Amino acid sequence: MAAIQNKESPFTPGRPVPLEYFVARLNEVARIKQAIRQASTGRNENVFITGERGIGKSSLASLIRFLADKEHSFLGVHCYLGGVRDVEGMIRVVFQRLLQQTSDKSLFDKLKEQFDKYIKSITLFGVGVEFTDDPAELRALKENFPIAINQVYQTIKNQKKGILLILDDLNGLTGNPEFAPFIKSFVDELATSHGDFPLLLILVGIPERREDLIKHQPSIARIFDLVELSSMKDTETKEFFEKTFGKLNISVDPEALSSLVQYSGGLPMLMHEIGDAVFWGDTDNVIDTMDAKMGVFEAAASVGKKYLDPQVYKEIKSPTYRSILRKLGKLPFGMNFIRGKLIHEMTENEKKNFDNFLQKGKKLGIITKGEERGEYRFVNQLFHLYVALEGFRAEKERSTTNNKSQR
Repeated sequence: MAAIQNKESPFTPGRPVPLEYFVARLNEVARIKQAIRQASTGRNENVFITGERGIGKSSLASLIRFLADKEHSFLGVHCYLGGVRDVEGMIRVVFQRLLQQTSDKSLFDKLKEQFDKYIKSITLFGVGVEFTDDPAELRALKENFPIAINQVYQTIKNQKKGILLILDDLNGLTGNPEFAPFIKSFVDELATSHGDFPLLLILVGIPERREDLIKHQPSIARIFDLVELSSMKDTETKEFFEKTFGKLNISVDPEALSSLVQYSGGLPMLMHEIGDAVFWGDTDNVIDTMDAKMGVFEAAASVGKKYLDPQVYKEIKSPTYRSILRKLGKLPFGMNFIRGKLIHEMTENEKKNFDNFLQKGKKLGIITKGEERGEYRFVNQLFHLYVALEGFRAEKERSTTNNKSQR
């Protein structure tokens, strides 16, 4: 057994999947590679990668950037826009990342010269590029964005066949009514004003963000080829765990593997959370059922602290809502619940608030509709497990408090 200080987890919770551990999504990769080939002929292609949280959208986008570079000689730029609220902020991130992610020194020098007037500071090879935040300069770049992007292509076309621009994590942008019309105008101008321009534009976001864009500009639905990611199959999840643990010569018992697959629910985010927790709990390079059980509980606690405590429990402060949530946590794992049946087990106050609670739970991303009318379920089993654990902890605290008060 390797000493603990020499261990290095192959799992990456909270980060895109490393290329060597990427499994499945073959159809989706093939579709986007076709878009790259189409773009390389001199046309603009547009793709929207969508799917629920934790489904692997950013990991797929990262893989596409790698393939576009290595197999098609595209200059790829992957922009995470989570903190951006307006188009000017997006423009700043795009050109800053363009410089930061250009590893070829000769290309970097050419692009640095092109954007020299907008660069506030820079370190070796652009790792520490700070792009302008001057409002007037950013507005000018926004008004001339298609021209600026085309100039980038003219600068690199002797070394690169095209540009891949990925706009990821759109949560703060799609509610801005300017963003969707800006994207539509950008695509239209590329198609009509610049002749041959090999550009693949990829937007990445959950379905609600795409709906926001369509609400502000209905043509978005037509412009972007939709690539929808669904949960991975059990066989794919099994392959992922076997492949990832296998690279470190760690074996997984069949029953333990079944448990890891079950609680992952086909979501890469949960697969990495569970795999990481199991990895650090293992002491003998053999994952048995107890290792799997303890890892699942540890992962549930981690996921709850990362996603539910700040996003759900912070919003659900009502004692009635908390009580309803704890009752849902006591339901059998993996099972859907029927509103009409569950409501009979509630207090009068809970009954009055149950429908509002369901709407709140759906909005917060913890509960989703089932296939049948009036049917609901937890978005994933780790959320369910964390809610159950939180309910158990709360009951234990109440019991302890009551015992102390009776002394």
